[in-house]
Amino acid sequence: MSVCANIALTGNQKLSSSISFKKWPFNGSSKEYTVQQQNSVTPQRGKIALRYGLIFGLIQAAIALISALVTSLTDPLGENAGLALGLGVFIFLTSLVAYFVAGILAAKKTGKVSTGTISGLWAGVFYGVLGCIITVALFLSIRYPKIIDHYNTVGYPTTITPQATQAATMVGGIGFPIFGIAIAIGVGAGIGALGGLLGRSQAQKNAPPQPYPAQPYPGQPYPAQPYPGQPYPPPYSGQPSR
Repeated sequence: MSVCANIALTGNQKLSSSISFKKWPFNGSSKEYTVQQQNSVTPQRGKIALRYGLIFGLIQAAIALISALVTSLTDPLGENAGLALGLGVFIFLTSLVAYFVAGILAAKKTGKVSTGTISGLWAGVFYGVLGCIITVALFLSIRYPKIIDHYNTVGYPTTITPQATQAATMVGGIGFPIFGIAIAIGVGAGIGALGGLLGRSQAQKNAPPQPYPAQPYPGQPYPAQPYPGQPYPPPYSGQPSR
């Protein structure tokens, strides 16, 4: 800011002053800075959510791979209901833990619940897609041929034709894993949001105190300068007046 002061002395030696303030033209620098700062923070949050979602999604997919291999090799016809139920419950519980921990760690980095939600969603995407690929591949390569051999040996059901039995077996073996992708994504986003609540509370507890800004914001005058239309303060006592 530039100050132009015109001082004129009157006949009775009183001091009068007229002060005019001129502000530099505002070019929107503070607005541009705020937008750039927000744009730089948003990709950082996205990277954090993607990283934790990828890590825990791959971990859960590896657990699902081991479970699918055990089921396909030991019980390809699905006759052992206890084994299938036990592994299914185990996979479901571990997936909940993976989504929850991914949401906690992501939100703890940014202090935002939305980051935890997106992290859980990404974990569900990676786990759902990879789990679907693993399940379908093992079904087509191991389980489906053995199911067809079993029907050829003991006979097909009498209520439907062999072609319909084979088609229903194929649709069930491929359709259920594809439907599981949507379930994994939805559950991942919900449990990730719960983990994000806990992660945000931990981030707020560990956050250091923010210092006050050392300089005024762009476009604001310094506090030491007088406001427009106000005269300078009178001289100290004891000083002679002009």
